[in-house]
Amino acid sequence: MANGRASGIDGLPAEFYKAFWAVIGQDVLDVLRDSIQRGELPLSCRRAVLTLLPKKGDLTHLKNRRPVSLLCTECKLLSKALASRLTKVMERLIHQDQTYCVPDRSIFDNVYLIRDILDVSRLLGLKTGLIFLDQEKAFDRVEHEYLWKVLEAFGFNPGFVAMIRVLDCEIDSVLKVNGGLCAPFRVYRGIRQGCSLSGMLYSLAIEPLLNKLRSHLSGFNIPHANASVYLSAYEDDLVVMINTQEDVNVLAAILNDFQILSSAKVNWTKSEAILVGEWGGGQPSLPGGLVWKRGGFKYLGVYLGTNEFLNKNWEGSVEHVKGRLSRWKRLVPKMSYRGRTLVINNLAASSLWHKLACVDPPPNLLANIQAQLVDFFWDGLHWIPQSVLHLPKEEGGQGLVQLSSRAAAFRLQFIQRLLTGPRDLVWRAAASGLLRTVKGLGLDRALFLMDTKMLDISGLPMFYRGLFKLWNVFKKQNKGCRTVHWLLEEPLVYGGRLDISGVTVPALSRTLVSSGIVTLRELVNVAGSDLSRAEDLAACMGLRSQRVVNQLLHRWRSALTSEERVQLMDYQHTETGPAEDEPFPQLNIAPDLDGCAGPLMECRS
Repeated sequence: MANGRASGIDGLPAEFYKAFWAVIGQDVLDVLRDSIQRGELPLSCRRAVLTLLPKKGDLTHLKNRRPVSLLCTECKLLSKALASRLTKVMERLIHQDQTYCVPDRSIFDNVYLIRDILDVSRLLGLKTGLIFLDQEKAFDRVEHEYLWKVLEAFGFNPGFVAMIRVLDCEIDSVLKVNGGLCAPFRVYRGIRQGCSLSGMLYSLAIEPLLNKLRSHLSGFNIPHANASVYLSAYEDDLVVMINTQEDVNVLAAILNDFQILSSAKVNWTKSEAILVGEWGGGQPSLPGGLVWKRGGFKYLGVYLGTNEFLNKNWEGSVEHVKGRLSRWKRLVPKMSYRGRTLVINNLAASSLWHKLACVDPPPNLLANIQAQLVDFFWDGLHWIPQSVLHLPKEEGGQGLVQLSSRAAAFRLQFIQRLLTGPRDLVWRAAASGLLRTVKGLGLDRALFLMDTKMLDISGLPMFYRGLFKLWNVFKKQNKGCRTVHWLLEEPLVYGGRLDISGVTVPALSRTLVSSGIVTLRELVNVAGSDLSRAEDLAACMGLRSQRVVNQLLHRWRSALTSEERVQLMDYQHTETGPAEDEPFPQLNIAPDLDGCAGPLMECRS
């Protein structure tokens, strides 16, 4: 358990238990065991101090405050132990489009998915509707009996469910108002926000609703990817894709049924609906007084949609960073350089990370903010070059964050997750749909096995153009394909490992692309697994000289290792194709320093 957390009504924090665990540990364990046997915790553990945290909007309205329960440490110990067990099975129980409190999933997965769906729709002229549903007091409205039924339906052991029920048996809350505590009152429903189990229990509680929506809505069909997306969920923030009036009617009926079962309620005043594309047959009518909007909306803290909406992410960013720094300005003369670095990195620059990981900033914005950060560090007097400040302290710098480098790190993380992330990564299909539009190649992840400097990416959204611009900064070394699937996906054009352009046929890449032979798979389909059918390949490419085609096939065979040639022959004799979820080939990347000059470059071995 982490230190520095608020204690419960008894005032004993986690640090107390850590310091005296050798003395009281066995007693605490005996109390928890006895509580599980009796089905009820001691009175002090059943009472939580309820504090209200402000949200956006008018804070005089109770609905704009988030209740958080401050629990006793003994209760936290039990919930933490149960949570450590539950987290091991969450990935198998919760569909990949729900990312809250599931290992190896992130809030960014939801943002990437919605961003790419909007971009795919505009790029390919598709129509779709996105309805953002806000649940009113989502955690507090969960009925306990409904939750126990859900856990039972998921197949949890009755003993495990009984231990979870202990945490919600005969519980009370004590409201903290103006520093004082009111009389305790009984809590009959809801999941306490502040408990280690709360997030996972809510994800389980809402999964029946999400499963019903997946099975009854038509969803958004992603071109070129053979996949459909029905919804995106993070905690109680739910986005549903609709295509017809029937989808809207089904959605309203399912939400009504779910409200009866679980007491959940949609807050229609905070919900939104976005329409994309041309709807010639008329716009579907919406429930709850919702009205269709155009352009975009704010989802999980990020504005998504048209360029106008994307720019809203950065409005006032410079002033916001200035405001944070100004609170510390009078203390700068008394602060050490290390203290100034901590203020800049952790309090000022960190406010940009969430949006910077999802969308690209306008030109010069990061440079302007970087200048403000450096000026704050030096208090107006710049003693050494700025580049030195960014070095680690062990190398003579101060570890000051460089915004452009951090943005590049976010993009590299995105590429890494796209190429090597989980098999069921929820946004990969949408990203593939965008990438397959590049230069008519019909490739997605295989593009990263090519020389991307040779690709025409002008038609891609701004985020992906920036992605390839960064990728071009690196030299890539393909270590070869260890799986049949990625061997067959090896590009034959534009700088791929099997690109033999310029050897025999001028403009070979263009000829192959126009012939529909872009990857080794397509070449094998024409020339056979042994790459010997020159006559068939010549006819497909529109070449008259079989001698030239034989030379090409010889060069391709020579580019393959003996192991890869054996893999191709084995592939010819198998009845089933290779699995598409095989791991991406290993790439070694390093900064491309060719053409760079300077004293340090002269010292390179």
